[in-house]
Amino acid sequence: MSNVKRTGFAYFFALIGGLFGFHHLYLGRTQHALLWFTTFGGFGIGIIYELLFSIRNYVREANSDKLIIDEYEKIMREQKSPAFELKRFCGQYITALFYGFITYYAFPDTWLQKTFPSLVVGVCCALAIALGTQLVGTLGPRQCSFIWPLLGALLGLPFLVGNGDGSPSFNIVAFFSCCIFEWKIDWDPEYFPTKTESQVTTSKKKQRQRRHIIKRCIILGFGACVFGLILTSAVYQNLQVDINGERVKVKDVIADFFKSQEFIILYQQLSSVIKQLYAFYLQYGFKGIWTQIWTALDFESDKQAFEVLNLDSDASQKQIEAQCRTLSRKWHPDRYRDPEAKQKAETTFMNIQQACNRLSNERKRRQDINTQKRENPN
Repeated sequence: MSNVKRTGFAYFFALIGGLFGFHHLYLGRTQHALLWFTTFGGFGIGIIYELLFSIRNYVREANSDKLIIDEYEKIMREQKSPAFELKRFCGQYITALFYGFITYYAFPDTWLQKTFPSLVVGVCCALAIALGTQLVGTLGPRQCSFIWPLLGALLGLPFLVGNGDGSPSFNIVAFFSCCIFEWKIDWDPEYFPTKTESQVTTSKKKQRQRRHIIKRCIILGFGACVFGLILTSAVYQNLQVDINGERVKVKDVIADFFKSQEFIILYQQLSSVIKQLYAFYLQYGFKGIWTQIWTALDFESDKQAFEVLNLDSDASQKQIEAQCRTLSRKWHPDRYRDPEAKQKAETTFMNIQQACNRLSNERKRRQDINTQKRENPN
């Protein structure tokens, strides 16, 4: 009973993280979750459609609902292979285009100007296009060997690497991949229990095994990392900024920064600070570093308090107390009638009180420490 998926939970995860496939992860649809994560919820349209029409059916599938199973078994008996779905075909095509596009532009420009590196880029794009076709096409009780969409993408390889200085034709390659996939698509008999299994008693009924939630998260995390690296590289390689009316790529700006004299000086200073910090750690340990940090923070707080009271840091306790009384009388809010002046006085009076309390408490704390040291010299 603990494995039963709840519709309310599915909608909740869809609302808070539908763009990243959280509801599919909850329902055990790891492939769908990865697809949604890498296309931002089916480019925003897919998640809206699911919220309106599909989530209840997904929950029923996750729970191996008998009506769902019987419905699919009937379709499988009546149709030799899955029927062509225009909506799914468009999803395959757009996803394949997107995967191929970001993969192509994730490589440096210099690779595209050389024969062998450009061929490597083309093959990687073909793999990405085939993966997009496969992910969308095999959602649900459908199966197809990855070889077929990859073969279709490879057939379009000349349109990726043979255009000279022109842009690659992702649309032709994606179309080839989707068409060959549709040609070889078949039913997945293991997606649901077979008819024979569904007729046995519930206690012995064999249901499709779903991955453990930890394994699902690992798969999604790995796919998200790979996708993030590719997308980040594509942005880094192609994003441009305007500098003095001239369009310059961000990667060139960053490269020039790392070569600049300012960065070299900053790097040397940071290296020196890190070396000093490490040497201090070796001598005094982590506790010594923490004590030093708090001492510095206390010093800064005292310094600000003296500035608020307009006193020197070596002022005596009597001078501090006298200044506190003088400033408190001067800035007491009851002395002001104008609303703006009264508001300013309230803020200033509060700051003065905080500074006085800070210095008074700090002096008392230090006096207690000195007294303890005198009484216990050891």
